[in-house]
This record gives sequence, structure tokens and C-alpha cells, in this order.
Amino acid sequence: MPIPGTGAVPSGQLYSELTSVTRRAFVPRLFVQLYFATPTFFYMMGNAQKVAGGMSQITAPVQGASMVQGQFTGYGGGFNQPNITPGVQNAQWNTCYWVVPVPLPFGETVIQATEREISLLKARMNDVYAVTIQNLSPLMFGASTNPLIPNGFADGFDNGTNYPSYGGINRLATGNSFWGGQFFNASAITNGFTRKTMSQYLIQITDKAGGEAPTFVVMNPGDFSTLNADFIGIEQVFNRPGSEYAIGTAVRSSFPNLNVAGIPIFADHFCPKGTFYAINTKYTSFYMSEDAAFDFSGFYSLVPLGQIGQQGVTILGYNIISVKPSANAIVTGFGGAAF
Repeated sequence: MPIPGTGAVPSGQLYSELTSVTRRAFVPRLFVQLYFATPTFFYMMGNAQKVAGGMSQITAPVQGASMVQGQFTGYGGGFNQPNITPGVQNAQWNTCYWVVPVPLPFGETVIQATEREISLLKARMNDVYAVTIQNLSPLMFGASTNPLIPNGFADGFDNGTNYPSYGGINRLATGNSFWGGQFFNASAITNGFTRKTMSQYLIQITDKAGGEAPTFVVMNPGDFSTLNADFIGIEQVFNRPGSEYAIGTAVRSSFPNLNVAGIPIFADHFCPKGTFYAINTKYTSFYMSEDAAFDFSGFYSLVPLGQIGQQGVTILGYNIISVKPSANAIVTGFGGAAF
């Protein structure tokens, strides 16, 4: 409703009269007031791997034991006959499917056919993508016992403490210790990470991964802010000879992203506070179904159901999988978030 008695708009009977004969002035845009950015989800999705149908749509052969043996030899060149040692088994996952139904009521179709400022249908279709990202992003950092919900970093990077089985392989079974990720309890860190403590963890993570450094580290914004403060404390501004500072000269401070030991670190709203994830994208990927990659069914009539109207559905089939958990890490239990 228009607001009476403000600016040039009168109140009382004059307001009622003007309301009856005057159109409202609309800003022809819809300003969305909710939702959060999630750089981790978009990074993973931007490098998605394609999967198709079949049973266990994602099957990865993994080697967890040496398949040959070596030995020293002498002048005669003799050696023991080799043993055939099995070392390969399959890790298997299925894609999970997220659907978003989209209604198109009869009355809305008629009313908004010509006289509209904002198309509700366009707003809904735009919201399909936003709602999908907002719901799936928190799942990426966790894990669930619900078989309809995809895997995430929590079970993918676990060492068997919380998730003994992953991809159909029992981490705690004899000979399967290779299938454990890196899980660190950092409860001794109560005031947040500094450059020094972060470097210590990243070097340790890289060493336990066989010398492969993680691609990036993601933290909660509150934890990231604490680490960022350690960088801000040593910032310096250098004056170059002949340079001048004027009223329009900006002096930069603080950092949107950090880098410790050559590894990028950034913040994500959906990352749990008190936990950071070190992710190696050579082995951890977003797998998306080629038959359900944000595909829309089109609109279908509801007349067979006794209703004039239409509805459609958007479907996404995906999973987030790590085929080498030991190359990734979870560091959790620390405190000291700035907010």
C-alpha cells in the first residue's frame, strides 16, 4: 500500500482519491534480501566432473597396497621370484538428486500476462538456482546418514573416527588404513590461528599427504578474521621517492584472501566455526550427472489433476567425492573466532 502523509503525498480523503486514480511508481527490479555467497561450492562446481547412469555411478579403483617387491642383488644378479600381491579395490558412490518444483498458477498466468512490473515466474526461476546453492552448500561441509543426501568433506576427509566406512570401504578393517583422511583435534588452540600455527599445520598436512600440498584452505569468516588480524599487525606502508598522497589516495589494509606456506586461504559463510578444511582438488571433485545438470522439465498441465495451471521441476544429480582422502584434512575443535 502507498504510504500517506509523507513527502508530497497527502492523507485522509485526498489520499484515498489520489490512490483511486494514480498508479504507483515501481522500480522495475526485484531486490533479493537473503542468501549468502559460497566460494567453495562455486569453485568445486566450476570444476565438476561428468558422470552418467549405471549402478554406482561413481566408481574409482584405488590402490592401497604395494603390488611388487624390490630387493638388492649381488654379482650374480639373482633375485627372489616375485609374488602376486593384490592391491586394488573399488570405491563406489551414487549420485544424489535434488529437485525444486516450480508452480505456475492459472490466475497468475492471466493476471501477469500483460500488466506486470515484476514477473513472478522469472523470480521463481531465478530463485531455483539460489535456493539450490543455499541448501547444498552447508551439506558440502558435513555428512549425513540419510542415504538420499550426498557425501561431503566431513566423511570424505575423516580418518575413521567418526565415519568408519566411505565409498563402501571400511577404513578400520585390516589393510585399509590407507583410506583414512587427516583428522586433527586442535582444541589446544583457544585464541585462533596465527601465521605460525597455521604454517605448522599446513606443513604437517602436506607431509602426511605424501608431499602434495592442498589446493586451498577454507575457514569460517570468524576464524578467518582472527587469522587475518595476525597479518594486519605486521602491515607496513612504503613511500616511493617522488610519490605524493592526496585526498583521493587510498591506502589499502587487510586482506580478502590469505596465503600461508604457498597455500591460499579464504572464508566461506557455510564452513562451521572452529573447523577448517584443507582440500586437494586433484582428488576431491564435484561429480555432476550429465542427465540432471540443473535440467528443467518444462511446464506440464495440471488439468489431469482437476486444476487449471502448470508446474515443472528442476533436477540436479551430483555428489562430492574424494578418491584420496589422505590428501585432504579436517582441523577442528579450535576456538578464538573474532565473531
